[in-house]
Amino acid sequence: MKKAFKGIGAAAVVFVSLLAASRIALADGQTQNIKLTDPLGGTETFTSVSTAVAAFLFWDIASPLAVIMVLIGAFQFMTSAGDPEKVSRARKTIMYAAIGLVVALLAGGIVSIIRTFVSGSSA
Repeated sequence: MKKAFKGIGAAAVVFVSLLAASRIALADGQTQNIKLTDPLGGTETFTSVSTAVAAFLFWDIASPLAVIMVLIGAFQFMTSAGDPEKVSRARKTIMYAAIGLVVALLAGGIVSIIRTFVSGSSA
């Protein structure tokens, strides 16, 4: 468990460093439209790409995974036969699934904050 917290801390340090570096790189005060080339031929902005990635991660990965984990926790609860240890494990599984879903929702807000720093608008 301690290793997981160290990994999260390291990821947070890297994230904040990248955010600070991007802010310093755009410190000239001018708003620039960043264009990313779509491998399929179109041109996309940072805003549209970040929105699409965040939507994919939430709707296609995090939401179904949370539902599956709640179902696993419910199955564990039903098959616990009153064993306090198994009931506790089932409750923790459901609680961690809910926490994971909340973290995924907050990630969408983080994408919006990064978009504001990089592009200068909150569209």
